[in-house]
Amino acid sequence: MPEATANSNGSLFLDALRGRVDDILQSCTRCGKCVAACPMVEPAGIDLGEEAANAPAIVGGILDLLAGGEGTPEAERWAQVCTNSGKCIPACDYGVNPRFMVNMARVAAKAKQGDAVVRRAAHQYFNTMGRGTRVISRLQLSPEILARLNPPLRAADEYEETPDIVFYTGCNVIKTPHIALLVLEVLDALGISYEVMGGTSTCCGIQQFKQGDAKTAGRVAYNTIERLARPGASRVISWCPSCQIQIGEVALPAYQDSFGSMPFDLNPIAEFFAERLDDLRPLFVHAVPKRVALQERSALPGIMAAVKKVLGAIPGLEVVELDVPVVSTQASHLSVLPKFKAELREREFRAAAAAGVTTFASIFHGCHRELVKFQPEVSFELLNFMELIGEAMGIQIPDLYKRLSLLGDIDTIIADAADLIAAHRLDLDTVRDVLAQDIYGGGASVPARAAAPPVPAHGP
Repeated sequence: MPEATANSNGSLFLDALRGRVDDILQSCTRCGKCVAACPMVEPAGIDLGEEAANAPAIVGGILDLLAGGEGTPEAERWAQVCTNSGKCIPACDYGVNPRFMVNMARVAAKAKQGDAVVRRAAHQYFNTMGRGTRVISRLQLSPEILARLNPPLRAADEYEETPDIVFYTGCNVIKTPHIALLVLEVLDALGISYEVMGGTSTCCGIQQFKQGDAKTAGRVAYNTIERLARPGASRVISWCPSCQIQIGEVALPAYQDSFGSMPFDLNPIAEFFAERLDDLRPLFVHAVPKRVALQERSALPGIMAAVKKVLGAIPGLEVVELDVPVVSTQASHLSVLPKFKAELREREFRAAAAAGVTTFASIFHGCHRELVKFQPEVSFELLNFMELIGEAMGIQIPDLYKRLSLLGDIDTIIADAADLIAAHRLDLDTVRDVLAQDIYGGGASVPARAAAPPVPAHGP
């Protein structure tokens, strides 16, 4: 990236987005198939009418927003509840990416509030996320281990050798650090050379983009692309699905429009592991006699297929399909419809129990953080799929986030983490506030729940 453009990245990003929006305005036929395919329409209470007769009008409202108009209430509602499920994408016969279209419509709808309001909301949203990530990770990790997952940025000329890949963790997988540490252990076992990049200094920009501040999102994303390119690797391997979509579908294409090329390919880690399955198989030296169901998400179906392929190669492990809706990017996206989110989780739990699984495994870190809080309520273990890979390879890294979340109350967590709080010089009032919001959802302790069946011997 030319240094002269460093302060204009946000404007360049907006110019590139406008070009794509113009293409959509010319290509979209308002057929409404993308609306009809969206799994969020019904739970959001959007009336499609008989045989989805209202769907074309909803798309028309989206296009009006993109063109600078007022749109319609139904179109704004659809943009508001979008979880990036991606089910709209194959529904389009005209080369439009409806996921991008709806995201841009949300940006346009929020712009009605005025630039100052949008920027302030985006800044607060990002800062809240960053503060939570900083505190929660430090309640679990020593400074030395934290530095392995979140090393300081370096200039391009400080890399002595070009790594095979850059492992891009995203901002907040380090709230559940055992997942990221397991990834590194697998990469080490495969003999892959890598540089780790992540944290708020390499944010993908989605936090700002979701709040409608596309200009800041672009500046952040272009800076991150430049930083990810510094080690010189041709491939960046992502963990976070939100980062994969925001960088891969939004920022990198815009970057190419702005500068003429993409500095690297971006691929999910699960797909990378599936590519290297012939090298992984000999490392699966321990049988894992478990019946496993996955908490699937629809935004990136290639990741689901890759996880199943890799887990299917583990001796003794059986992957069980559940008859439940597959939606969204991560659990956090479903927070736009809390009732639907809770109902879906309960349906998943019932289906898993009926299938007699030993294990219900999350794919992504955001889903994992929400799942593990319900361990006392279910008879099967709740873990992340990386833990199953680790078990097959004889790698055991404890789930410290799960342990913290089940300690019961804030004072107990603070007492338990006293040494780490001192080592990282954390402010106790900040720690209390973050724990209340991040782990206990505004309360001071785990909410009272009905007695649950005992966790069997295979559970954590």
